[in-house]
Amino acid sequence: MPASSALRVREATPTDAPALIALDSVAAIDRRRAEQIGQWLAQGSVHVAEQDRDVVGYLVIHHHFFGEAFVEMLMVARERRGQGIGATLLRHAIAWHGGGKLFTSTNASNLGMQRLLAANGFVGSGIVHGLDEGDPELIYRFAED
Repeated sequence: MPASSALRVREATPTDAPALIALDSVAAIDRRRAEQIGQWLAQGSVHVAEQDRDVVGYLVIHHHFFGEAFVEMLMVARERRGQGIGATLLRHAIAWHGGGKLFTSTNASNLGMQRLLAANGFVGSGIVHGLDEGDPELIYRFAED
């Protein structure tokens, strides 16, 4: 089997929409996510991870969290999880925001994302109850050492 090409991260374009929707596990069951992906693309806040010309993950970053950078979404194609794509996207977000504070969040039930965040220098910063019934949202911030 030939070695696969390097993973690269680039800014998304509107033509990436079908690939993002196809890899997004929520979009498969909730049409609103597909619409949200279109909005994110229109705002220019999406970055994609690409390997062998395939989009294998994406992240959305904005500055609407008290004026600070916030990773609103990080999604990796289900069959590609555990291969370092999420870590690459997080490192890209850290570098891209250019210093200052960087926040993100995940549900308490999402243990995989919590492990990914901890392994990449994020620390707990707070908790929000009531967004998803019975599944609090954990807030994290990147802590430069």
